[in-house]
Amino acid sequence: MRKPKLIHYNDARHYSIYRYEPPMSLHQWRQPVDEILGTDVDMLVYGLGSGETFLHGSQAGLKWGEGVDEHNMSMMWWWATKNLNLALEAGIDPLAVAVDRAHEKGRRILGSLRMTEPTSPDDGNPYMLGRLKRDHPEIMIGESHPDYPRAAGCADYTRNEVRAERLGVIEEVCGRYGMDGLEFDPYVGVFFKPSEAREKAPVLTEYMGEIRQLVDRLGKARGESLCLAARVRATEEANLALGMDVRAWLEEGLLDIVIPWTESFLFDQEMPIGWVVEAAAGSKTPVYPMLGRSPYDDRHHLPTIEMYRAAAANYRAMGADGLYLLDLPWPHTEREYQVFREMADPDIHLRKNKHYFPAQREPDAEPHAPKRDLPVDLEEGVPARVPFLVGDRLADAQDDGELKGVTLGVRIGHCCPEDEIFFRFNGETVTPSERTHHYGGTVSYTAARSGLPERIQTHFWFTFDLPHDLVREGKNEVEVVLDKRFTGMGGDRVLHQVELIVEYDEPHLPVGGQM
Repeated sequence: MRKPKLIHYNDARHYSIYRYEPPMSLHQWRQPVDEILGTDVDMLVYGLGSGETFLHGSQAGLKWGEGVDEHNMSMMWWWATKNLNLALEAGIDPLAVAVDRAHEKGRRILGSLRMTEPTSPDDGNPYMLGRLKRDHPEIMIGESHPDYPRAAGCADYTRNEVRAERLGVIEEVCGRYGMDGLEFDPYVGVFFKPSEAREKAPVLTEYMGEIRQLVDRLGKARGESLCLAARVRATEEANLALGMDVRAWLEEGLLDIVIPWTESFLFDQEMPIGWVVEAAAGSKTPVYPMLGRSPYDDRHHLPTIEMYRAAAANYRAMGADGLYLLDLPWPHTEREYQVFREMADPDIHLRKNKHYFPAQREPDAEPHAPKRDLPVDLEEGVPARVPFLVGDRLADAQDDGELKGVTLGVRIGHCCPEDEIFFRFNGETVTPSERTHHYGGTVSYTAARSGLPERIQTHFWFTFDLPHDLVREGKNEVEVVLDKRFTGMGGDRVLHQVELIVEYDEPHLPVGGQM
């Protein structure tokens, strides 16, 4: 399979059918494809709906809003129902339009299918409730679990009828609609009773083999090779706890693309993908990490291009073959098109400014989530150490005279100017060049949804101009020591955030009439 330069996900709801006033025109239905034209996004992953109800003229499952008599929930869900029904009445099937347009424009398009959906008949949400659960509620897992509170409403994959229903949907979108393959999206990831999931992993592996065979059969009938991609959790343990033996899937050659991700909304530059890169090497399956939505930061409610560059540099250094973008603000502006352009090829941003930072620990993180070193409550005399990665080839840039500066930033919450705090970077003592005080700040709604406080309280930013040769390609470490705490002010001193800004010499940007 030809490796994509860049993969982009459009869920077809928030960035299409929810946004346009009924009736949608043919031009508007084509937008998920048309808006990536002129970029190097050569694989579009297109959301099929909620996973149990669909945004096309489905015969394998319920259409979005089908059977809903009283639209007393979100207006946008009624809006989507109206848009879909009017389109189908006019002879426009949104999925057929997207597939035809993608092929006309030389893009591959995969259908993204949520394999698990926690909605149950008792939820009172008919928009996301499929036919199988509606008619046969006994197929649901039916019991909750402290680690997986939405487990009860998920379908039990030990049942033949559950697996068969999913195969019917896949055959419809890849066969009848001619999509170029499927993205297996675990979504909440509960396939079995959580207490039994590990021992049921062979059931899911065998089922992945059935999906592979189906996709291959449909592709052969068209004289093509269809793609099977899968989103997987960022840690191997998190997958195994769900019954997803990803290593076995890769060893058996079941996947064409593997996409590590976390359920978090946070932008993450350091998912520990080494295990999946190693596992994928034998089958030569390319790895495309999924970048998140928002940094936990009051200054930046959206990732900056410098943050994207740093994430790309880190994941390429870890062995990733490319990147998977999703949930970019819509409609796309110059900012998003810069991201599309630069993320397609590492040489574009090789020596452009970057903003590195490790993500924070979330109190409500999914089980077996990647380890986080921040935030840290500082204890007097006890060093707090925070490692983080830098993917840039800084030594090469310095040899070429292109490295302009490297700046370390450390945010400490609720500290006092009379506290005595010392800092080390990679074992060397460093002294702040600047210290600035802030009363606090609010973070984005998306970041707050991750369970972290929506307000960052009063804090200081400590800034350090680092010697260029002190920063390493790969693992670096910041050490903070609260040597003496001012007893006249109570409250915990919290090491909240660490960042590294890498700047390169770039041509002067003309202003006004300058040349």
